[in-house]
Amino acid sequence: MSTTLPLLSQQQALSDAFKSVSSLLDERISLKTLRKKAWDNFTILGFPNKSNEEYKYSGTEKLIEKIECWNPEALTTVDFDFDKVRKINPNAYHLFLINGKLMPVVSDIELLEKECSFCSLSQAAKDYPEMFEKHLGQSSIHFQDAFAQINLALAHEGLFIHMKPKQKLHKTIQINQIFTTETPSFIQTHHIIIAEALSEANIIETYWSADNTIFYFGNHLTEIAVSEQAQLNYYRLQHENTSAVHVSTIQATQQKDSHFDTNTISIGGFWTRNNLNIILEGKNAVSHLNGLQIMSHQQHIDNHTLVDHEVPHCESNQLYKGIFNQKSSGVFNGKIFVRKDAQKTNAYQSSKNMLLSENATINTKPQLEIYADDVKCSHGSSTGKIDESALFYLQARGLSTDSARAMLMCAFANDVIQTIRIEPFKGYLESLIEDYFNL
Repeated sequence: MSTTLPLLSQQQALSDAFKSVSSLLDERISLKTLRKKAWDNFTILGFPNKSNEEYKYSGTEKLIEKIECWNPEALTTVDFDFDKVRKINPNAYHLFLINGKLMPVVSDIELLEKECSFCSLSQAAKDYPEMFEKHLGQSSIHFQDAFAQINLALAHEGLFIHMKPKQKLHKTIQINQIFTTETPSFIQTHHIIIAEALSEANIIETYWSADNTIFYFGNHLTEIAVSEQAQLNYYRLQHENTSAVHVSTIQATQQKDSHFDTNTISIGGFWTRNNLNIILEGKNAVSHLNGLQIMSHQQHIDNHTLVDHEVPHCESNQLYKGIFNQKSSGVFNGKIFVRKDAQKTNAYQSSKNMLLSENATINTKPQLEIYADDVKCSHGSSTGKIDESALFYLQARGLSTDSARAMLMCAFANDVIQTIRIEPFKGYLESLIEDYFNL
């Protein structure tokens, strides 16, 4: 039977895990110093609760108290249907990770290695020490989020992907994360993705729970560097079971004339927090942020986005949509930051949500912080119920109430799905959403 521990005991257990991991990692002194700084940052921040403005509607105390193991052993096998996941996008390089550890036997490692530099995160520290040190934690160390700091301090499993200059990957890379545990555990992954100048790549990341997996707390950090004139599409599907807690942080930087698209589809999980931070450091950079959440029962999701326009002539667009049923709840906190020198900025943000139940809730907080005077920026938020006139129109043409509602929900979600540029993945999501609403 699972027991709960007070937060002070949990922090001590986490401290013991940090000491254990630190003694095992064979890394440069500078990296050990970075991890120690991240740990010190966490000890100052502490586990976030509802008194923290950024976690006002998403306190984590009760979730933290459930954790019994802070540094679980890596697994080598799992009872999981790998072919089911491969069918999402058959023409892709598939990488499978179990609790964050790369599984070479079932992954397309040799094929991918012919196209780009690729290895596990722990191996990258040995094979690419200079590049690894250049990118590990360079933006995350300044992000004042407790879970990002914990990840930077402890995480040593994940992937390192490096696209060389002018390299254009022939196939999509699909990273499939599978989680399984018999003890309530804290599981972490850390990815570094580097797209050098003029490179192009598509990456999909999926999250799954193995059968009969009980409560686990996943804490994931991805650091992305998009160089001059590079183009990277990075899409994520969160489809874990209803015992899973999912916290993810994406830290992306963009250079001159780069293009970065990201889309997060969240359907599974019990409690989800997504942090997405993009810094536009080079002129004429373009960034698109899209998200779709479909929540029911007592599921909770919290999306925090930050787009930092540091230089002139950049563009960002955000579109987040949510569908909430029964007692589910959601948060959207999006911020566009335009610095003094970032003239000619175009930045747009939209959060649209639909509540299907009187007990469902959504809290939205779109924000603009602008210090330049020659910009085009706007933000908006809307929350409502199903359009009764549209529902009546469909029913008048022979559809049942349930079928009409399902069709309207699929149409509402379609704006986000259509932003995805990988056709097999887009088709899979369309089918997944239709099945979800029994259409």
